[in-house]
Amino acid sequence: MWGQSYIEKGAWVFAPLSWLWGLVSYFKNVFYDLKWFSISSVPATVVSVGNLVAGGTGKTPFVHLLAKKFCHRKVALLSRGYGVFADEPALLARKLPEVKVYVGKDRVALAKKASQEGAELLILDDGFQYRKLFRDFDIVLLDGEDPWGKGHYLPWGYLRDSPKRLKQADAVFVSGKDIRLIVKQILTLNGEPVSSIEGWKAALFSGIAKPKKFKKTVVEMGAEVVAEWILADHALIDLRQLEIFAEEAVQRGAKVLVCTEKDFVKLPQNLRLKIPVLFLEVEMEIFDNKQIWEKLIAKIDQKIDNKASLCIKK
Repeated sequence: MWGQSYIEKGAWVFAPLSWLWGLVSYFKNVFYDLKWFSISSVPATVVSVGNLVAGGTGKTPFVHLLAKKFCHRKVALLSRGYGVFADEPALLARKLPEVKVYVGKDRVALAKKASQEGAELLILDDGFQYRKLFRDFDIVLLDGEDPWGKGHYLPWGYLRDSPKRLKQADAVFVSGKDIRLIVKQILTLNGEPVSSIEGWKAALFSGIAKPKKFKKTVVEMGAEVVAEWILADHALIDLRQLEIFAEEAVQRGAKVLVCTEKDFVKLPQNLRLKIPVLFLEVEMEIFDNKQIWEKLIAKIDQKIDNKASLCIKK
């Protein structure tokens, strides 16, 4: 992914590439809308969770929340995965052991396989731009602080798709307004809870889209951040570099290293450093537009039943 620093500095030199991205996105959507490009469908109900911009809107915790609402159903998650290590699918598999997680670029093939294996509900993670697969419901998440990705397509801004496509969404939730992340608990690598880090000196490392939000959360929990190691989103963690960072953190007075749950799943279980590593287990919470949320869940539930009855009749 293009570095945020370039975008935040208004690197207009990327404008031609940004315009090209916008043109490709526009014509791709036109061709799908006109049915010039084929769209595959499966017997299972498909719900897409996506966004308009590159990263940082809370798709993974939202997918987790959505899947939990359908614990009475046979649910499968379809994820493209990013990089060498599919961190988000690994995180979802850890938090949802009863849900099957399928990872691969060809999510049409994944959907067909999941349906054949008995899934009733397929949740398409980061699927708003993946139009090869028919979806029964499109859910779009927006960042309340910057919903339109600096107003430009990648790589000049963060937009991946036109805001006009929101009219095709079945539901839109805005982070910081309709939905928010809450810290459920602080855990050690062994899964032992830590009651508080208030007053502690901490060093942070993370490979997420918006590390500033992670730092803000840790500070709001009362910790003093004395060092940071910021990796690219989805990046693998170089364990030797982590050891060096831990040593530097100790020299700065850090008592612990703190990372996100998404980074935790990339760490080996036998990790040994000079100071302990903690991670924040977070969950998505609906705190506004709850009626829209509940109606959406009811509609999805009904759609699953309707499709199941059609299959029985056939």
